Amino acid sequence: MAENKEKYIIGIDTGGTFTDTVIIDKNGKITIGKALTNYGDLKAGVISSLRDGASEMGKKLEDILPNTVYVGHGTTLGTNAVINRTFGKVGLLTTAGHEDISIIMRAGAKTDGLSEDEVKHQAVCRKPEPLVPRPLIKGIVERIDCFGKAVIPLDLKQAKQAIDELAAEGCEAIAICLLWSFTNAEHEIALKKLVEENYPDIYLAVSHEISPKLREYARTMTVIIDACIGKLTREYIDSLNKELKNSGLKQDISIMHAYGGVTSWETARPVSTIESGPVGGVVGSKFLGNVLGEKNIITTDVGGTSFDVSVLADGEWSFKKEPIMMRFRVTIPIINITCIGAAGGTISRIDPVTGGLKVGPDSAGSTPGPVCYERGGTEPTVTDVDVVLGYLNPGYFFGGKLTINKDKAYKAIKEKIADPLCMDVVQAAAGIYDIINSFMADNLRQSVIDKGHDPRDFVLLSYGGNGPMHCASFAKDLGAKKVIIPPQSSVFSAFGIACSDVIHVYTQTDVNIMPADPVHLNAVFEAMEKHAIQDMALEGIAAADVELHRELDLRYNRQVHEVNIPAPTKKLNAEDVRQIMNDWEARYEQIYGKGSGFREAGMQVVTFRLNAVSKLLKPSLEKASYEPVADSSLAVKGTRPAFFRKYNDYVETNIYDSRKLKYGNKIEGPAIIETPSTTMVILPDQKAEVDEYMNVVIVKL
Repeated sequence: MAENKEKYIIGIDTGGTFTDTVIIDKNGKITIGKALTNYGDLKAGVISSLRDGASEMGKKLEDILPNTVYVGHGTTLGTNAVINRTFGKVGLLTTAGHEDISIIMRAGAKTDGLSEDEVKHQAVCRKPEPLVPRPLIKGIVERIDCFGKAVIPLDLKQAKQAIDELAAEGCEAIAICLLWSFTNAEHEIALKKLVEENYPDIYLAVSHEISPKLREYARTMTVIIDACIGKLTREYIDSLNKELKNSGLKQDISIMHAYGGVTSWETARPVSTIESGPVGGVVGSKFLGNVLGEKNIITTDVGGTSFDVSVLADGEWSFKKEPIMMRFRVTIPIINITCIGAAGGTISRIDPVTGGLKVGPDSAGSTPGPVCYERGGTEPTVTDVDVVLGYLNPGYFFGGKLTINKDKAYKAIKEKIADPLCMDVVQAAAGIYDIINSFMADNLRQSVIDKGHDPRDFVLLSYGGNGPMHCASFAKDLGAKKVIIPPQSSVFSAFGIACSDVIHVYTQTDVNIMPADPVHLNAVFEAMEKHAIQDMALEGIAAADVELHRELDLRYNRQVHEVNIPAPTKKLNAEDVRQIMNDWEARYEQIYGKGSGFREAGMQVVTFRLNAVSKLLKPSLEKASYEPVADSSLAVKGTRPAFFRKYNDYVETNIYDSRKLKYGNKIEGPAIIETPSTTMVILPDQKAEVDEYMNVVIVKL
């Protein structure tokens, strides 16, 4: 890098209402850009957000992009396309006799992906509509057995006819998923060649390339979803990439994936981009945790519609055991994030059955939104409660760019909640606030304990537009050591995308009885590593710059599900295999309790996993260059009454301007800190301190 020349790192997240941009300069200074998400043209929202960020820096976008070394992008395009079914016709080629796999699904399909409250209504639970209708599913005469032997040869003539029929039906994409193809892919390779030779414009998703793993239904759905969004995603990424290059960007953009890394736009696998937005926040949490020396972190993202929780234990995230993507089971690795209906837009109402107060899981979202938004919402939400209790400033919502109506929020709570329950309006609002925070704390506790951890050993990282307003309450209930609120909390997913590395994830099902032959284990891993090095080379990354991390999924004989364990990245010997078994059993008992292991049942290796990582240039966060200043009085912008349960009443509360806070400032609760994009609430029995990176750290008094 030329000395004194500006260099920028950019992260972009098209989440819900807003498209967020984070621009980080060479000194670590972070500038935030925001624009309303344009669902009809996501690219327009991205460009507007980038221009807003550049404008905040007093520059034009064309001044920023030529000096940008990395642009990472998380997009909801695929998510929206599947939810709204806005993709073209997709066909499926599968083994004859197995055409109904994606129609029948699994026994639990009618509840997969539903909330606890939705599951309770069994009478109205339904399986999701198949993404590929039955007439567009073609059975191909062929059969590979579980040992990889071709017991029925591929009928190329019949296969050609099936492909011709799908093309005649107007299919823009074809998914290919044959039985046991992960043990021998020769028939899938032949089908792929047949389509490419005759219909080169049809997008192809092939199972042995995307997910060579067990579990036929989930594998089939993974390939189908990739086929559904593949062409759409690639066209969007290609178009955005070209526009940014026309504005001066010198290298391709990188695309965020649900497994926690980015790849070049050319090698991005569309199905992996779904649900990648919340993953950006987890990646950002790991990066910030490393900077602060915090390895055990509970990440909490509270937005307008959902509360997303993940756990970083010893600095590492975990993956979902059986990922569900928009009600369909898939086999791609997805970072373990629990999503519940508890956020700013969560609706409160009287339960018609019990007559009691019920909070959530329904959400008013951003349209029509909370009543105080004055966009047509009529049901009181958590945001309406926050403004009535005095936490939100009606005149400084989104830095004063939007106004909210406190009187309408008060009236809605009175008419819909307080009067029917014969309660005081403020007490009704405080009850809703307590319920939503307890609900969050309960789900947090379960998420942490289910993974074998003690919440008291963790710090809580809070972000999202509504997280800092509630985190002090649910963290206190949870028993976390402290709360960290980063200055970029409202755009933290975009920040995380800017902190990502290039990661390619490879999986391969290959069942072995333990202790397995180390020669065979080495052969499987070495083949995967060769593939990884080749893929990285396509992105211009040398083998010397690639880190390889091995993992294995094991289970006891006759069990259905596996537990993951790291494996040494070296040539394994018999002693290494025995150590893997010991480590795995220790991990098993950490999750399920001491004594739950039963080696006498025997162990199996089911799946091999390889993570190939290439480190990208990381932002160096701006750090205070002056001595800490304890006195925070200069940041006080005034006071206002705010309700706190300790006093069961409103108390006059200091309001702090985040832009005037200094490193070392100490604040005793009760207090409220206002930023242009979020609000932080500190309880009466808590105190906060601003660290050298301008994070607000909340602890007990």
